[in-house]
Amino acid sequence: MSRPRRSPTGLLAAALIAAILVACSSGEQGVVQAQQHDAVVSLSEEGCPPDTCPVYDMTLHPDGAYTLNSARFVKGAGVTQGNIGKSSFKSAETALKDSGFWELKPQQVKSTMYNCQDGAPTVKITWRTDDGKEKTVTYNAGCNVEKMKDLMRALRASLKFEDLVWTDERFRPDGSH
Repeated sequence: MSRPRRSPTGLLAAALIAAILVACSSGEQGVVQAQQHDAVVSLSEEGCPPDTCPVYDMTLHPDGAYTLNSARFVKGAGVTQGNIGKSSFKSAETALKDSGFWELKPQQVKSTMYNCQDGAPTVKITWRTDDGKEKTVTYNAGCNVEKMKDLMRALRASLKFEDLVWTDERFRPDGSH
């Protein structure tokens, strides 16, 4: 008994469908293997025109130790270190997990999104686990992605943004008090 012949068109169609399904799946994106045994959550915000948004970088470790580099439109300028407690790191990890961080699009900026508005800060979020799994998401807040706005709010709360970074003070155009 002979086997039925398969149509080359049918095989091509099946391969095309499989390729589309793989391409459209929401797997991990932008994940790299980095240094192990040095878990961190890092949050950076770059200024926005007309230069009124906070400009800072903050890195938080599992024991609650942080390094904050405050640049402009923030409470104080310069590099400071301190400890905000282990619960802050756990809270940040929860926010990242709840956002589906590993599956988020790594570049959510005007050049990769269609609905972005000018004048918003660019935010970089990096999460590195203890086993070295690492990813950075770059997000322009003017792109108005609800999931990212929720993540930003949660991370700012976890990293004590209101206490360490934010101020209602007025600044000169160069960012000084």
